[in-house]
Amino acid sequence: MAEISFNRELFDVCPTGMLAIDSEVCIRWMNPALEAMLDLSGEELIGKDKNTLPESLHALFDETDMLHLSLNGEGERWLQREVREVVDGENTQLRLHFYQDISQLILAQRETDQLRRQVQDLTITDELTGMANRRATIQAISAQVTRSRRYGNLLTLGAMRLSHPDQDGGALPDTSILVLTQYLRERLRWADVIGRYEDQLFLLVMPETAIEDGENLLQQIANECRGGALHDLGENPVPELRIGVSEWSKGDDSQRLITRTIESIEA
Repeated sequence: MAEISFNRELFDVCPTGMLAIDSEVCIRWMNPALEAMLDLSGEELIGKDKNTLPESLHALFDETDMLHLSLNGEGERWLQREVREVVDGENTQLRLHFYQDISQLILAQRETDQLRRQVQDLTITDELTGMANRRATIQAISAQVTRSRRYGNLLTLGAMRLSHPDQDGGALPDTSILVLTQYLRERLRWADVIGRYEDQLFLLVMPETAIEDGENLLQQIANECRGGALHDLGENPVPELRIGVSEWSKGDDSQRLITRTIESIEA
């Protein structure tokens, strides 16, 4: 441990927050920079320990890299901390805590993360396939359900669950999914909307379609895929397709129709 004699005037002008805790785990002193960071005066802290300070300030006695405080009910403060052990000129053992206020950095990161989440929520395209993502698929189903309620139009919802042919429960490689989705784009009718609802689950919205016709279409697609319709797979596995269909009926909302369709997928 280094032996030093404290120069209080030097510490008073230091822009880094500083706090000294003695061997009895009591606050011995602090500099003005830390007072400003905490929005507290030294008189409120010097001579105090955990038993005499509010619980919200107990983190001052920790030695973690980050100090997170809620001050006076007016907001949060994040301070980056480093701890050093020294002996002062009176041969008193102290632990010095050095602080840098990184609150603005943390708040900026939070705002960035929030904006990123908002952008993701607004995105309607699946990143891998370029198809409608889950959010856009639900919107398309909701729009068609509203139309069927108003005009009584036929509406069938199909589901295609992809799986690895080895039946090992493993995920399909991206290439297998991409080749299949490209085939589906070319195979489906212009009025149909297909979206990636989950990683290996696709929903197909078929307006003006009876359930028998929708089931026949999906069964044809499944048979064609098993029969070699998928090209450019190379050594990648041909996905196994399990299908399910359900027809909108009076009283259905979009979520009820989705749930019933997924539950109808063949075992």
